[in-house]
Amino acid sequence: MKESDIRKLRERYEKLLEEGTHGYFEPDELEMIADSYEQEMSYRKALHVVSHGLQLYPSNEMLMLHKARCLLSLGRIEDAGRVLAAITEHNIEYHFTAAEWALMRDDDDGAVKSFCSIISDADATIEDCIDVLDICADLDRVELLEQVTPVVERQFDDATPYLRELAMLYEEKEQDQRAIELYNQVLDVNPFSVDDWFSLAKVYARVKEYAKAIEACDFALAIEENDESVIAFKGYCYYDSGEYMQAIEQFQAFLQCTSDKAVAYELIAEAYGRLEKHEQAIEYLLKAVAINDRSHDLYYQLAVNHYYMGDVDEAISYLRKAVACDDSDDEAHVFMGELLLQKDEYEEAYIHLLRTQLTPVVDTVPATALADVCIHLQRYDEAIKVLELLLEQDPYEPHYLFDIILCYLQQGEYQTAAEWVAHSEKLSRDTQKISILDESSRKAWNSIRERIDELRNILSVYLDKKL
Repeated sequence: MKESDIRKLRERYEKLLEEGTHGYFEPDELEMIADSYEQEMSYRKALHVVSHGLQLYPSNEMLMLHKARCLLSLGRIEDAGRVLAAITEHNIEYHFTAAEWALMRDDDDGAVKSFCSIISDADATIEDCIDVLDICADLDRVELLEQVTPVVERQFDDATPYLRELAMLYEEKEQDQRAIELYNQVLDVNPFSVDDWFSLAKVYARVKEYAKAIEACDFALAIEENDESVIAFKGYCYYDSGEYMQAIEQFQAFLQCTSDKAVAYELIAEAYGRLEKHEQAIEYLLKAVAINDRSHDLYYQLAVNHYYMGDVDEAISYLRKAVACDDSDDEAHVFMGELLLQKDEYEEAYIHLLRTQLTPVVDTVPATALADVCIHLQRYDEAIKVLELLLEQDPYEPHYLFDIILCYLQQGEYQTAAEWVAHSEKLSRDTQKISILDESSRKAWNSIRERIDELRNILSVYLDKKL
């Protein structure tokens, strides 16, 4: 029946209900009205419809089954069980409802028994098996499928549609080895499925078995040599495994078959960047920009490559273009702030470095840059807040300790500065901790000790006592 006809049917039912009268409805019409309510999750209204129907047709098991489903949807498990017990025709629909009832009662054995009854029914289709799978997935009871799957395989000559769905489900659950087994099982039956080879390749890549992922891509490409998704993914596999020249070769093949040339140019550029061949990376990024000149990410990558070539001015220029395309790109703002700090352009650097994410766990490079620029601009309160966060992460970093003492000293908070001096000297005597720092920090401690001594002498004058 058309949707418009069902709507008219429901409107007639509702009008009669409003008037307090009852018109004539066939059982299947009442079912359709109840279904329409269920689709809107109006289960009480659906239950009212089928209950009314059972007053008219008390022995109609179709309506009884529908009533049981409504009761389950409303959480009335025991009531649903009593209705199910009165049904004599145990068809596929009955077993689906019985399985749901069993699962809601934590009766796994009963649920599996009902699922197996569905699959073994003479009228069952592979789609019914997939519905069983979906129920288990929706209720997060995937483990039950291990008991159900052998029955599916025995019952159907070609169970690959079910096994494929099961493999995808295990992928979602990140049970990758099981997914790999199932995809291989599917491919044993149908070795000419590009989609299945591609799916297998993606799972292998996720578990970092790149050689096997590439082999799966090769099987897919032997079937469909111009499948650009597979060609590109094979390039990603080479890229992720660190084989950048092979990745470039693969991305060049992708370039030949794709209509999205900008993406291909960008992929090639990324691989060249990994090889520290920045001139080639820039060449391909500029080709991508010629096609898409509103991509903030392309401009950001151009900035990175120019920076590694030592051209800070050009890097800043491209970062300006990146934020012009997308002012919400905090990473580009912060990078530009770091570069402007190198050029002693503190005011502008400060504006961009304010985009630094200051949380209990901070990225130390931009946070350190923000603290430095705040000190240069005599924004000591702000510098102290950043330095405190940095010291929570890295309490033995001598530069942070020196800077926070300096900030308190500059603000005239001599007592607090003196406390930090005492704290720093205590840390400086912890040779065991200092010995495990990186070489740069270990060397810094030697010079910082002397500078802290100088600050201590200055503080002694201000506090008029020996520290």
